[in-house]
Amino acid sequence: MGLIRSSTLMLVPLLVVFTLSSAFDMSIVSYDQTHGTKSSWRTDAEVMAMYEEWLVKHGKNYNALGEKENRFEVFKDNLMFIDQHNSENRTYTVGLNRFADLTNEEYRSMYLGTRTGHKKRLSKTSDRYAPRVDDSLPDSVDWRKEGAVAEVKDQGGCGNFLLTTKSFT
Repeated sequence: MGLIRSSTLMLVPLLVVFTLSSAFDMSIVSYDQTHGTKSSWRTDAEVMAMYEEWLVKHGKNYNALGEKENRFEVFKDNLMFIDQHNSENRTYTVGLNRFADLTNEEYRSMYLGTRTGHKKRLSKTSDRYAPRVDDSLPDSVDWRKEGAVAEVKDQGGCGNFLLTTKSFT
């Protein structure tokens, strides 16, 4: 009987500590602050100031009635996505760029082109580039030497490193 009583007395404090630590962890305030919900997120005034600065930086202006307000809502949604993504300690971060006022659908339709229909893709294929039986094909092709691929451009945002093989004297 004494062994059961001493075991119970040891378990009670552990149970109390566990219960309290669980209760503190489930606090709504703590959850909101660590997960970036609207209650702990930026104020509308802060977001509007960022939006105005972004408009100037990217030379954007909207003439249609209500368009600036609509674009602000899209900007705010994208900013919230950016903040949430970057708070998750991923291997990369995202940020505001010239597309921050576009929805995903608008970006896809404007910059990724339209998708062809299923029937069109399954229609007749061309034999134009199919190798013939007697063709002698190389093991590899350097398309840069063939002039088919241009050199990479607009890489200023990736660390701004300039690597060169020349030595300046």
